[in-house]
Amino acid sequence: MLPIVAIVGRANVGKSTLFNRLIGKKKAITADWSGTTRDRLYDVCHWNNKSFILADTAGIENEGLDNNLNLDIQRQIQIAIEEADLLVFIVDVRSGITNNDLNALQKIQKSKKPFILVANKCDSGNDMSSVSEFYKLGVKEIIAISALVGRGTGDLLDIISKNIKAVKSDVIPKEKNQTINVAIAGRPNVGKSSLLNKLTGIERAVVSEKAGTTRDVADFTVETDGKQIKFIDTAGVRRRGKVGKTADGVKPGQIEKYSVIRSMRAISESDVVLLLIDASEGLTAQDLHIAGFSHDEKKSMVLVVNKWDSVEEGDMHKYLAYIAQKINFLPYAPVIFVSAKTGKNVHKITDLILEVYDARFKRIATGELNTKIAEDILRKPPSAQKNILPKINYLTQAGTNPPTFVFFANHPDLIHFSYSRYLENRIREHWDFSGTPITISFKKKNG
Repeated sequence: MLPIVAIVGRANVGKSTLFNRLIGKKKAITADWSGTTRDRLYDVCHWNNKSFILADTAGIENEGLDNNLNLDIQRQIQIAIEEADLLVFIVDVRSGITNNDLNALQKIQKSKKPFILVANKCDSGNDMSSVSEFYKLGVKEIIAISALVGRGTGDLLDIISKNIKAVKSDVIPKEKNQTINVAIAGRPNVGKSSLLNKLTGIERAVVSEKAGTTRDVADFTVETDGKQIKFIDTAGVRRRGKVGKTADGVKPGQIEKYSVIRSMRAISESDVVLLLIDASEGLTAQDLHIAGFSHDEKKSMVLVVNKWDSVEEGDMHKYLAYIAQKINFLPYAPVIFVSAKTGKNVHKITDLILEVYDARFKRIATGELNTKIAEDILRKPPSAQKNILPKINYLTQAGTNPPTFVFFANHPDLIHFSYSRYLENRIREHWDFSGTPITISFKKKNG
């Protein structure tokens, strides 16, 4: 499983700034006043051929917030600490040691989780001289950084990499006769647990009309056609504004927010993702988020439109066109219309899983590959860039799981990304890679 690294500390020490710096994009809202971060943010971080889920948390012991809201925030921080494999405890060198720093340290030490003490806002030499004060907290090592300008963050990532399990960012090739890991993902109350029960024939998962019943990640293994399939029923992923609330949007939840990260971890460790869509509600922004995360993680996918029995018999072709327009980055994912409640078409899902899983290991001979794609390149060569005409000489399939193709060219850096999409479409046109992402790269021709 992907390790979880949580950034913790009191308010306004730069947790969100560090989070944005480490993931390489501005995802968390940052401001110069405390209490900006309330909902937990997360993303997958890659460093030194290792991957981990990085979580940004709210400030410990926020002051000036509504009491009920503050209690809920502190519960969520406690859950983050309990679920994390490693903690990054961040302090502010300019403010020195505060009571809230001591409260944060007490929470961390009580959890008995390993942690790294990070002194932030070391933007100048004068700031660096203030780091020594924090040795009073009883730590052996302090990492001095400036999350704002990036100073020391590479060293911090090196230390994080040394302290987490060696989970490689690249998919490790495995034999096809091993267990196929299938994550059943989607928003709450779309029928994930009902589908798991139908697929396995056992009432293993708790089923309820109330959204958010499943909190943990449950799994069950079945055997079909001589292959083992491990179905993983993940907790429902709500859009962030509703996370932590019950269906009526009033009562605060205590553990649902972090179940989102558990679901992400389950998707990361799967081979195939079944993304359930509620036929009556259609695709939502959260569905697109799950699909995008699965796509970025190079997972094979099947789009399962559930509760098809609850809508009027409509035109499936119109619904397919609707899905293609909404999820235009997944044209390769097969779509199946089912009813987990009645069992309609559920038996066909297993065949699709085996089909898209086999596609992950499909290998095309170099000769056949070059013969067919050369015609496509001749018909539509890459366009000139900077008055230079890039020329593709040949290609090869460099690997599988997922299928990876390398094109050798005289000026690989001048080939536009849109041409990469053209080549991918031609590959899919010639060979069946249904449900499976394809990786394409360009390299300089030797000699």
